[in-house]
Amino acid sequence: MYKIIHKQVIAQDIKKIDISAPIIAARALPGQFVMVTPVEGEHNIPMTIIDSDERRSVISLLVHEVGPATRKLGELSIGESLYQMVGPLGQGSQMDKYGLVICVATGIGAAQILPICRGLKKKGNKVIGIIGAKSKKVLMLESQMRVVCDEIFITTNDGSYERKGLATGLLKELLNKYTVHRVYAIGSVEMMQAAAQMTKEKNIPLRVTLNPYMVNGLGLCGSCRVKIEGQYRLACTEGPEFDGHQVDYQDLSQRMNVLEPRTWEDQTHLTNPKRPGFTRLVKSLWGSTKK
Repeated sequence: MYKIIHKQVIAQDIKKIDISAPIIAARALPGQFVMVTPVEGEHNIPMTIIDSDERRSVISLLVHEVGPATRKLGELSIGESLYQMVGPLGQGSQMDKYGLVICVATGIGAAQILPICRGLKKKGNKVIGIIGAKSKKVLMLESQMRVVCDEIFITTNDGSYERKGLATGLLKELLNKYTVHRVYAIGSVEMMQAAAQMTKEKNIPLRVTLNPYMVNGLGLCGSCRVKIEGQYRLACTEGPEFDGHQVDYQDLSQRMNVLEPRTWEDQTHLTNPKRPGFTRLVKSLWGSTKK
């Protein structure tokens, strides 16, 4: 059983939970994720593995309570178990020893960039982190980022903490100031697109993590397809990290906004109600992976 062994409030509506998961902890790579079903009958939630400890057989997830499923997950107490969890899924982040690397993230993207920063540091890189948030009260994982980065910069839209402004503005300054060998960006489509334009002008490789809607995470439904270099690829099985200079951001933006203002987890099912067989197939496959 995937038992919750620790729980911590990180920021407003955001909690960090540590879960006993020996097999996942032994196999997880930076950049991979799990699909979580908090309670029976609830939706599956894609969640980045922000840390894994093989020795303790524990993985850590960050829960942003924005809908029914994530709220139910956040309400689970220490000692309770998840209904089911599948992973690690997706491809690990592409990393090697490059030199000076900048990792920029906004919002919940800080949870996804943290394990990448940690992995890059272990490879021998100098890592500069940039975290952007709307305000200080929703800023997350600052202390953890300070541990894994050589330098860290923080921006808030309202100026309530550190520097006022956007993370992309600071990224531009650092790209002009240093010889940067690689950039990783995770956040809004607009932020990643701006990072792509800046790095392309300077011929700096860029890796971005995409977060399209996912139903099962197994490559069965196609809901998370994204256009990369003119061809559609599945973020759940071929990503979620891609070459940031090959992403069609206009197509990605349209896909991300098609269900606004409702979040992906508020959908009953991103399937055709006239094709119940597909939904039953997905439920059957998920049931077969229940631990």
